[in-house]
Amino acid sequence: MRSPNERNALTQDDLIAVVGMGCQYPGDCDSPESYWSFLRRGGFAVSEIPAGRWPQDIYDPDPRAPGKSTSRWGGFLSDPFPKAFDAAFFDIPPKEARALDPQQRLLLEVVWRACEDAGFVPTPDIGRPVGVFVGISTADYHGAQLWRPGLTEIDHFTATGASFAAAAGRLSYVFGFEGPCLAIDTACSSSLVAVHQACQALRLGECEAAVVAGVNALLAPNLYVCLTAMGMMSADGRCKAFDASGDGYVRAEGCGALVLKTAAQARLDGDRILALIRGSAVNQDGRSNGLTAPRRQAQVQVIRRALDHAGLSPDEVDYVETHGTGTPLGDAIELGALIETYGAGRNPSSPLLVGSVKTNIGHLEAGAGMAGLIKTIQSMRHGELPPHLHLNNPTPDINWADVALKVPTRLTPWPQSGHPRRAAVSAFGFSGTNAHVVVEEAPLMERAVFPSPSHVLLPLSARTPAALNVLATTLADWLTATPHNLADVGLTLGIGRTAFACRRAVVGTSSEELAALLRDETPVMEEPADQSALRRKLEDLALLWTDGGQVDWDRLYRPYGARKIAVPGHPFHRQPYWLDPVIAVSGQSRAASVSAPPPVSSAAGLLAKGGAETLRAFIDERARLVLTDQPRAPLDPDQPLLDQGFTSLMGMELRKSLEAGLEIAVPSTLFFNYPTINLIAAFFMGKTAQPVVLIPQETPQPQQDTPEFAFLDNLSDEDLAALIESELNQL
Repeated sequence: MRSPNERNALTQDDLIAVVGMGCQYPGDCDSPESYWSFLRRGGFAVSEIPAGRWPQDIYDPDPRAPGKSTSRWGGFLSDPFPKAFDAAFFDIPPKEARALDPQQRLLLEVVWRACEDAGFVPTPDIGRPVGVFVGISTADYHGAQLWRPGLTEIDHFTATGASFAAAAGRLSYVFGFEGPCLAIDTACSSSLVAVHQACQALRLGECEAAVVAGVNALLAPNLYVCLTAMGMMSADGRCKAFDASGDGYVRAEGCGALVLKTAAQARLDGDRILALIRGSAVNQDGRSNGLTAPRRQAQVQVIRRALDHAGLSPDEVDYVETHGTGTPLGDAIELGALIETYGAGRNPSSPLLVGSVKTNIGHLEAGAGMAGLIKTIQSMRHGELPPHLHLNNPTPDINWADVALKVPTRLTPWPQSGHPRRAAVSAFGFSGTNAHVVVEEAPLMERAVFPSPSHVLLPLSARTPAALNVLATTLADWLTATPHNLADVGLTLGIGRTAFACRRAVVGTSSEELAALLRDETPVMEEPADQSALRRKLEDLALLWTDGGQVDWDRLYRPYGARKIAVPGHPFHRQPYWLDPVIAVSGQSRAASVSAPPPVSSAAGLLAKGGAETLRAFIDERARLVLTDQPRAPLDPDQPLLDQGFTSLMGMELRKSLEAGLEIAVPSTLFFNYPTINLIAAFFMGKTAQPVVLIPQETPQPQQDTPEFAFLDNLSDEDLAALIESELNQL
């Protein structure tokens, strides 16, 4: 344990800064601000299971009914989840998108939003030492896809689409993050354990920034049935945490993400700090009364360790966002641990305030800790605690009159305590892993007086012209809704956004003028001649930007003391990508399957029939079928397929398609050694050094007679070494 002097010696540089947040939660909470508005008004987002979510009704009020659930409720995301996703934005082809677990889809979109909120630009082609830590545990899609009875419907996208490891790894791959990458499953404590691991990695210097996320999706009825058998489901669809009527929890889905840096790095980078993580701890129940039974002493220990790591005494924490599921045993043990730690010797006039976001949106299981942490950060930022719902008759398991503990059931101002606002968040997994994180409000950043720019240049960019138009309209509405420092807006759009190919820029003197220009309206402008000259200079920069040039936005806006702020981000254009139905409840898989194109004659037959152009067109057709099942323009025959949207897995599919269509054996290295359509065609026309072994149609040769790597036997040592080096470079 640290001594009081050591605790006081903890500096701001020892802390971890939260510099960006993103979320998508029930109640149409698609941003931290909409989430806060929902919580502040006491929103409740639990509903009956949406029609069509799975094929059969599993509800039965009798908990003994086999194959049934006593719950028909949940905290569900709104349409178009889970079927729709902006795959094109993340360069994911349709076939692969359909195989993606909706949890992976949520992670991609929400992490992108968190990066935008932080003004943190991913650089996939360059790479950055950024860590990825994902809390994930629900395997509905994994079970339905990978272990489906219909084995012929499994393809090479199935494993990466369903794997937890790939859920984290895909974030690193898409965004070019090269730090530690972990998928963490400790059940309901997963996302808070991920926060702890990310903080440790940052302090050890393993990464310069970290993305932490927690996700959950309700895609099958199986866990509903299982949790009913375990006696964990609430019969009325409410998490009645700390109420005498608490009888279990209601499940929920969603995703939340944070971008973290050390406080020192965040200040160096000029980041907007939303909150500080002072300390955290993780432990295990060990030998409790049962594998899934919580253990009070373990919770006491994890709280004390987190406080010690944070350098704080219990009375320096004002609020605890509890695990608070509404299960009678779990609530009683958690309240007892809180009283023993935070309540011991506490002044009754300054009670510890406790609450649970599960009363609003349900229990996100692996994502629950993150939902509670984002709620807590928003509460500190706004100086208010939202109401805790469904508390009508406090549990008799504790004597509320004798403990310094209080549950705010209405919107409550954050207590004035003489120290920065501080809180803690708890999460406990049903397998015994406990986590506790201590957070503090961001330090007040004094803003020096700087001159205001008379004109501002706002740069916008998007993946498509349609998205650019939507972004322009959204930004115009945002500019006129509330006042903003326009230099902050310009700086954030310049350095805090990815510069896509579709670009636009406007120059103006006010929010109203800029909004009018963004809406393609003609503003009324009268300005002195000297200011007109400045406008022309900025318009020249705007032209440079829209033509694809680079602008030094720091140099343009830092003289005005500009800072990064939260600005509307790139719109998503979600399209349906779904194997319908994904879940085979009856035991028979009915997922949609795509039949393979029929075989054609051999490559020699195609050449004899139409020449080299016919063969190239055939290869192009098969490549486009692999890339997308939608009509699209022919591929560039001289450009590497990897540069046209292909992945290594898609290269394997193309090889199989060509092998089946031309009825010839194709080496596994085809896609890498012959990366363009013209080179592949040259291979089949016999204009390369590697042989093509025909497969007789009448009597297919045994596999051992035509080994896939037989061509290796004919290579010299030098050629073999060059081939291995080429393969390693591709990997």
